[in-house]
Amino acid sequence: MAISNYTELKNELSAYLFHQRLANRYDNCTQLFETAANSRLRVLPMEAVNIFQTATGSVTLPPDYITWRTVLWIRGGIPPASPDSGPPYQGIEVDYVHPAYLRNMNSSTRLGQDPALFTIEGNQFHGRTLPNDGNHDFYEFHYYAKIPALVAAGTNWLLTEYPNAYLYGVLTELAAVQRNAEMAQLYKARRDETFQEIIQRYAMTTGATSAKVRTAEYY
Repeated sequence: MAISNYTELKNELSAYLFHQRLANRYDNCTQLFETAANSRLRVLPMEAVNIFQTATGSVTLPPDYITWRTVLWIRGGIPPASPDSGPPYQGIEVDYVHPAYLRNMNSSTRLGQDPALFTIEGNQFHGRTLPNDGNHDFYEFHYYAKIPALVAAGTNWLLTEYPNAYLYGVLTELAAVQRNAEMAQLYKARRDETFQEIIQRYAMTTGATSAKVRTAEYY
């Protein structure tokens, strides 16, 4: 049968296990699989963009943040609702530095300069703000986002495109609950093979970049 949502996934899990004894562990094991997937995958459907507005240079990262891809400081004030709409604006790429380095920078030496540096500390993004002139700094923050939680959402891009990843991944976790090493090893191998297929597919469909363009990190 096709697997397009969490209810259908649970039905398939029960068919593989031949019983409902572990049905109360489906939610936990699904979340454990997603933890593994979020650690392993950095692919196109996980790419996201967020516009940060800050008067102090610091802002809380998105709750689904995994790791950053690139950050642009937006010259010219308030950006459009999305990077692809509204009047054009100039985005200047800023570079990551160690938190201690950014903290020790003297902002008074930045007068007339663009904020070219940022850092991430805990769940906070920190940029070098311009001297207080009554304006806000805006950043276009490109990052990899976590896979939407299936238990809460009912479906997501990974289940839609690769239901076998969820099936083998959750079965791996359920086998561990049963202390069934042979079963766990079998489905873990199939889960990891599917991970590699996902990574390879998106790596092959990512266009070649020029020397001036940063490449995506598919691994």
